[in-house]
Amino acid sequence: MLSRALPKLGKKEPAPTYFTVLDIGTEVVKALIIKREAARGVVVGVGKVQQSLSDMESGAVSDIQAVLENCDRALTDAEDMCEVIPAQGVIGIAGEQIQGFSTTLSIPRRQPQTGITQAELTAALQELQERAMREAVRRMALELAVADVDIKLVNSAITSVQIDGYPVSNPFDFQGRQMTITVFNTFAPLTHISALETIARELDLELITTVAEPYALAKGCASDDIVEMGGIFIDVGGGTTDVAMVRGGGLQSTRMFALGGRAFTKQIASELEMSLEEAERFKIAYSEGRLAAHQRALAHRAIAPSAEVLLQGVALSLEEIAKDEPLPAAIYIAGGGGALPEIQQGLRSHDWASTLRFVQQPTVKMLAPTDVHGIFDATGMLRGTQDITPMGLAWHIVRPDEDDTDKLGGVMKRVMKLMKV
Repeated sequence: MLSRALPKLGKKEPAPTYFTVLDIGTEVVKALIIKREAARGVVVGVGKVQQSLSDMESGAVSDIQAVLENCDRALTDAEDMCEVIPAQGVIGIAGEQIQGFSTTLSIPRRQPQTGITQAELTAALQELQERAMREAVRRMALELAVADVDIKLVNSAITSVQIDGYPVSNPFDFQGRQMTITVFNTFAPLTHISALETIARELDLELITTVAEPYALAKGCASDDIVEMGGIFIDVGGGTTDVAMVRGGGLQSTRMFALGGRAFTKQIASELEMSLEEAERFKIAYSEGRLAAHQRALAHRAIAPSAEVLLQGVALSLEEIAKDEPLPAAIYIAGGGGALPEIQQGLRSHDWASTLRFVQQPTVKMLAPTDVHGIFDATGMLRGTQDITPMGLAWHIVRPDEDDTDKLGGVMKRVMKLMKV
């Protein structure tokens, strides 16, 4: 077990007050210390450590010991800043093998004149989740080209319940002939989850939960208007690009593919004969508008082909999750790679109508840390779009615990316990 240097006060604060957030990115490990104040969270400590090329692969941990050391350094920096060592925390999970999708189950009721009971809803949810688990295993086995694969549920949320086609927020005691439930689930390979659990254990961090990063981004940034009207969230990370769609009042689907900012860095290094470290600095300067005109031209020429491939990947992902229904007309971009002009301009100018149905020509907005509701940065160190994901993870800790007050959430917890997931 690693032993991080104790801060000056050497004080372990009560778990309900301070928490750790760990975002293990392909390029950078980000650690945040969060102080919970009522229904909001305040970032009081930040640590960032650059990863090596061999540490991560397509968003997943490929060298546990190397990533562990990077996480330890990032956590130490964050803890030293605020002189607090939280006991509990959350870790984000990403990677092209993550499966996030909605499952809908319609159940005819034998006694339509009686009110829906908790036992009836529990049985329906258990049947739905078993169906979703089988589908996740099938999808992941196909993608990995193996006969079978061990998976684990990462996130689960009821997004809608209808009684005879009538949407209800709480189905208990309603009468009707048919109950239709939709649940959004995120699944990950067990080996992926196990690596993160090992890292948390070695860091002496009590892991509250792992959260799929596209889920964290969408939930953390989705305002009431976005939930109502719908929106598409695109996070261009170091090794992967994540696409999440909010539609119909909740998060409906996510997709990830293995192309991100690292591909642009490698292309710049190859085209301009730079080291990878030089190419990364050059790429960041380009995205921040700090290059001279002739350098911008060189960067554009190197980046444009990979940017076009990434845009095609986004279009294919949207085609998969659209399910022949119109897509929301608002696109929100996050992630360091998303700051590149080719990505933003490409999304704005892409001929979406030729392949996809949007309710209208989509608008494109670059997200900022201030778009994560309920999280306030007191350090002044979270200024870029690449900092949104860890702040979204923080939102999952500090928001009012809906599962304790919402009966539907409580039933879902019991179902998960029965299924031992």
